[in-house]
Amino acid sequence: MKRIISAAAALVMTAALAGCGNDIGEAKLTSITRSADSETEEVVSTAGQETESVPADNGSAETQPSETTPPETTTTTETTTETTTENTAVTVPEEDVMPSYGEWAANDIIIADRYEGDKIRALLPFYSTDSIGQWYAEVLNGYKEMVGDDVNVYNMSIPLASQFYMPESMGDPYGDQADGIKNIGEALVNVKNVDLIDTISAHLNEYIYSRTDHHWQPLGAYYAAQKFCEEAGVPFAADLGTYEKCVKDGFCGTMNAFTNYAIPELAAHPDTFTYYKPSNEYTTTYYDDAFISGTEGDLFFDWVEGVGCYSVFMGGDTQITEIKTDVGNGRCLVLIKDSYGNALVPFFVGSFEKIYVVDFRYAEIGMKELFEKVGATDILFGMSISSGYTPGQIEAIEGIKGE
Repeated sequence: MKRIISAAAALVMTAALAGCGNDIGEAKLTSITRSADSETEEVVSTAGQETESVPADNGSAETQPSETTPPETTTTTETTTETTTENTAVTVPEEDVMPSYGEWAANDIIIADRYEGDKIRALLPFYSTDSIGQWYAEVLNGYKEMVGDDVNVYNMSIPLASQFYMPESMGDPYGDQADGIKNIGEALVNVKNVDLIDTISAHLNEYIYSRTDHHWQPLGAYYAAQKFCEEAGVPFAADLGTYEKCVKDGFCGTMNAFTNYAIPELAAHPDTFTYYKPSNEYTTTYYDDAFISGTEGDLFFDWVEGVGCYSVFMGGDTQITEIKTDVGNGRCLVLIKDSYGNALVPFFVGSFEKIYVVDFRYAEIGMKELFEKVGATDILFGMSISSGYTPGQIEAIEGIKGE
């Protein structure tokens, strides 16, 4: 029976998808290469060409099935921009958002409302063990002990869409992400836990999660960033009308590949990807993973399209990004994140004088050294909840501590 899920397969899937950006999603589907001495970027499609080995939670290596070649039908992505003078969040009736039925697809992904047109939604599974979440909290406690009382440390475990949009008949085998976030929070010591469950729950009728991609939509990140900035005591540009609104139509995301292209309705009903550019002044510099060589560039990679739309933020995950703004409040934020954290970055540009974005999966510099070099006043661990419940991810976060 489908409801009897292999524990090993579940753990492998959690490890593979934990915050996956360039490691699973964009790496297989859209690889972005940036030259250190050139303005040239290249998109290379690699879907269906390789088999990826990922560590299971029990420490063994297991192999993900290789992706099949996608159907010949393609989706054209068009980008439009506009500046508005009012909040652009769109609210729709609950019956047009909340799924009524579901089924399983490859890799234990849940397909909700498959035959309901644009209501179709692909959902990631979530599995948790309290002791693993507590281990993650202990690692963050170690960071706080390292930086001392003068530096604020925060945790933001970003829930997956499956926490909110799971059909009632499908949720039994999976962990409750609200409980998982509380479990982490209760084990934190002098680290502030930014619990997003209530914040996101208040906006479920808005376009806050993609339906065809495993990431959230930038609008969801906007509400999360607002919650964080309130807790951090920094200003926040709350009016979406002050941002430049950019829209990409025809966005069919990573879930199409994760389901082995077996759900044609996903491609037939793609997402609209809407992102927002801050209006204040800032500069962006991209450093290598050792934080040595830097090249000035754009914060947004507007040219990305198709499955790679989410890589519009900084072009992906592998570089350390420095953003200097005109805020002038002396606050310096270091965001340690997986790919879920990328969508937060534009909403911090109006809140901090300096921002450093580090993906824990790729950094080669120790965080202690980085914090001291940049004069960090605030450290935010902003990542999907799956990263906080995946041993390989926790080990990576601990490994870059650099004490």
